[in-house]
Amino acid sequence: MKVGIVTIVDYTNFGNRLQNYATYYVLKKLFNCETITIAVNNEKAFCNGNTVAWMKEECAKILCNVSPTLAERKFGNNITRWANFIKWSKLIPTKTYYEMNEIPKSVNDQFDFFIAGSDQIWNYQFSSKNFYNYFLRFADNNKKIALSASFGVETIPDEWKQTYIDGLKDFLHLSVREEAGKEIVKQLIGKEIPVLIDPVMMLNEEEWLKVSKKPRVDCSKPYVLKYYLGDEDEEEKIDNWAKRNGYAVYELLNDQISELYSAGPGEFISLIKNASLVCSDSFHCIAFSIIFSKPFIVYDRLGKDTGMSSRLDTLLRKFGFEDRWKELLNEEDYLYCDYSLCKERLKEEQLKFYQYMDVIFNGGEKIAKTSR
Repeated sequence: MKVGIVTIVDYTNFGNRLQNYATYYVLKKLFNCETITIAVNNEKAFCNGNTVAWMKEECAKILCNVSPTLAERKFGNNITRWANFIKWSKLIPTKTYYEMNEIPKSVNDQFDFFIAGSDQIWNYQFSSKNFYNYFLRFADNNKKIALSASFGVETIPDEWKQTYIDGLKDFLHLSVREEAGKEIVKQLIGKEIPVLIDPVMMLNEEEWLKVSKKPRVDCSKPYVLKYYLGDEDEEEKIDNWAKRNGYAVYELLNDQISELYSAGPGEFISLIKNASLVCSDSFHCIAFSIIFSKPFIVYDRLGKDTGMSSRLDTLLRKFGFEDRWKELLNEEDYLYCDYSLCKERLKEEQLKFYQYMDVIFNGGEKIAKTSR
C-alpha cells in the first residue's frame, strides 16, 4: 500500500516536523505502508534565487553535521536552526513531486491513498494558498483521508464557508484533532466525525527517545523549559519562582542563546523529557509533556495566532488536565501533575486512532479478529 502524506512542511516548526514523522512512523509500523510526504520545493529557506545565499545554506547544512556552534558563528542562528531541522527531517521520507503551488492531478495515479493532516492544514489564516492541496482536490474521492486534521480556529467566516464545503464534502474518511473542528464539519456538511489524538501521541517514550538528540545546554541540573509561539507572558512569576527554588530557566525561542534557539526537533524532545517543569502555549509542547509525564503549565496564545485554545482545551479534557491553565494554578501545584489516570485514557485514545486507520487499510478485519 502506497500512501502520500499531504501536510504543511515547515522546517522551522517543531510540532509540524514531529507530527509528520509520527504519521509516517505509524503507517509504516502498524499498517506496513510505503509512505511518502509530498512536498513543494521548499527546502531553501532564505536564498530566494540568490546563488550566494544558496551556497551559504548548503555550507550550513554540511557544517551543522560537524559543529553547530561553528555553523552559528559562520552563518547565524536562523540558518543554523533551519539546517538542524533539515538534518532531522531526513528521518521522514519526502519527495518533491512538483515545482508549483498546486499538486498536479497526475500524482493521483502514484498512490493508493492520500492522508491530509495532521497539523493546522485547514486554518484559513495561513494555509489558504494551499487549500487545493490540503483538501486533496487533485485526488480521487475514494483515496481521500483526513487524519487528526486541525482547523486551528473555532469558527469559519461566511466568506470562507463555501471553500470549506467544497473541500470537505468528498473525503472518504474524515477525522479531526479538536472538538471545535468536529462542530465545524457538522455545521458545514452535516457529518458526524471522530475526534482523534494527534499522531505524536501514538508513539511511546522509547520510540521518541530513539530520534531525540542531546541538547547543547546542561540538562543535568533542574530547569524550567519555556516555549511560547505567541508573545511571551510578561508576568515574571515563573522566573521568580524558578530563581527562589533553584531552577534554571531555558527559553527555547530566545535568539540570544544560540544553543537553545538553533535546536532542532531532536533536541526539542530531549529538552521536554529532562525538564522539571514545562511552560508553553504550544499544542505539541504540551502533548510531549504528557507523553513524558512532565508537570506543565498551559498559557494562552498572546499577540498573534490567537483564538486557538480549542486544540489545547480538547487535549487537556481528554487526559484530565483542565486545571493546568496558568490562571488556575497556585505555585504549590506547579510540580504536582496527576498522571494516575492518563495512561489508561491514552490507551483508549490510541485504540480509537488505530480503529479509524484499521477500517481504512484492513477493512476493520484486525479489529474484528481481536474482538473475538
